[in-house]
Amino acid sequence: MAKTKAPPKVKAKPKEPTEVEVVYDLFDLPTAFHKAGLAGLVLLIKSLKDRHLLTDEDAKYQMTATSLKVMFTEKLLRTLMDDLYDAAIVEVKVKGKWAGAKLKREEETTEEREGKTHKVKLYVYDIVQPCGYFFDNVFDGDKEPWRKLWRDMLWSIPRGRPTTRIPFNNRSEDKSSGEGESAWADLLKVYKARQKNSFHTCELSSALFPGAQAINAEGVPFEGRAEQNLLLHFWMNVVLLYVPQVIDTDGESKFVGYTLAIPEVSNLVEFVEAYPKLLHNLKPEVRGFRPAGAVIDLAAEGSLAFLDALAAITGQEVEKSTLRLCIQSVEYLHLVKEGNNIKTMASGRVSPVPKLLSQYRQLTQPASEATRYRHPLFRRGLLLALLNDEEWYQPLGKTLATFDAGLFIRQPRKSEATEKKGPPQFANDASKKFQHLIHQYSQSLERSQAMPDPQRPKAELPVIVNQIVRTYILERASAKSRIDLNTFKTDDKLDWSKVPAEFNEAKQKLALGLMLEFRSRKEQAFTDHFAATFFSVTQRINEDDRLTLANALIVDEKRDDLKTLTLLSLSANS
Repeated sequence: MAKTKAPPKVKAKPKEPTEVEVVYDLFDLPTAFHKAGLAGLVLLIKSLKDRHLLTDEDAKYQMTATSLKVMFTEKLLRTLMDDLYDAAIVEVKVKGKWAGAKLKREEETTEEREGKTHKVKLYVYDIVQPCGYFFDNVFDGDKEPWRKLWRDMLWSIPRGRPTTRIPFNNRSEDKSSGEGESAWADLLKVYKARQKNSFHTCELSSALFPGAQAINAEGVPFEGRAEQNLLLHFWMNVVLLYVPQVIDTDGESKFVGYTLAIPEVSNLVEFVEAYPKLLHNLKPEVRGFRPAGAVIDLAAEGSLAFLDALAAITGQEVEKSTLRLCIQSVEYLHLVKEGNNIKTMASGRVSPVPKLLSQYRQLTQPASEATRYRHPLFRRGLLLALLNDEEWYQPLGKTLATFDAGLFIRQPRKSEATEKKGPPQFANDASKKFQHLIHQYSQSLERSQAMPDPQRPKAELPVIVNQIVRTYILERASAKSRIDLNTFKTDDKLDWSKVPAEFNEAKQKLALGLMLEFRSRKEQAFTDHFAATFFSVTQRINEDDRLTLANALIVDEKRDDLKTLTLLSLSANS
């Protein structure tokens, strides 16, 4: 009788793990977004524990200054993602109908316009709104504009397309976001790949990483390691958001897009301790419908503002070379939504250099009103000079040549009876800057009275040019208006409040005409016109100043600086 073969033994299928350990090292993470996400993960876990939604047993991790070891479970991931993507359905009332949206109802209200009451029709819609529970302890009450800015950024930049809002839509219907289950499935693949001494990758989308494409135009997929991609869910809690204020050529300002300030974390323990305090210290004041502290004049200012706020929180003295922060740098990304596309307007990074932060603090927190500059274009120029290590006036040359010349001329003063102040004027800021430089020069002269003549300080080019332009403007305006300024002096001090409006009008017209003349001239034509114009009146300058000015007129590299200073002086003295 033939023997029958025993059936082959079937190997038991390996049991899937209930926990997956992942070790993150700050220096192994590829981008600042990943490093910010790592800090965001820790902060969200801490927040959930504070809100008694997680226990120490639910979320086990070990953190050092540069690493984090996390024991992930499916429950932990679902809790993290469902809280992160939690959303609610809320009503909004708008004055115009939304195309393609379901109208809930119509309402009628009244509003005051030009002293009259008008009836206004409002259209009511239901929308899905991210909750942002992580910010509850810092954006409560009068700080809600900061949470609104966060929500608006999410809906405009990473979640601008309806298909990217599915996790939030699910949570608004009391369902699971779906992101926790997906992340757990990827971590199980990471675990299996690790058994084979390999790793698991998956696609990256712009919903998690701004600017990313799952597949680019050449058909090349954009992928990352799955356990690192997981971190990209959490950076949105750890970036500070800013709104660049852009001035068009007519001088009108508007908010354009969002600037993300992304910290490149270098000390995880210190950052996790400091960041909630930083958020808590944000100011509640608003400008328009945005937090005043979020309005910036230059995209790179977002990085400077982040560094300055962090230095203040950690008690670092930016004036000293001992500045030591828990981040290596702050990257900035200015993003604007155009149709269904996200356009990158500017990007870069700023490191925490003590001198840079000290000068930035002097600009944004001046010691006196004498150095408080208010016009966005003027502040923007000063910031560019600071970041590019240039003279304060050099970046303003392009501004003076681009915008309407009338924007730089001083506007008529407001009546004393008018309570409402006018908008900031570029000319006022230019005048303040020159007055500050003149004051510094006068102080240095006083301190050097006992020194021999060769050692006494010499006036710098901005002071010399302003003096020459001012002398010419005042003399010509006096001749045109037939007003003698000497009649309004008391103890050799001119009382501008008593000077007739006709003199100021003549001064403004003269400055505008000269600005148009000078900014259209280049090289030798500028030099000839400068000499013929400003030296047509008596100029009292010493020999040192004359030589400094002659050098600027002759040397090509300095002529552009002279032109910029001439235009700035015309603005300041208009």
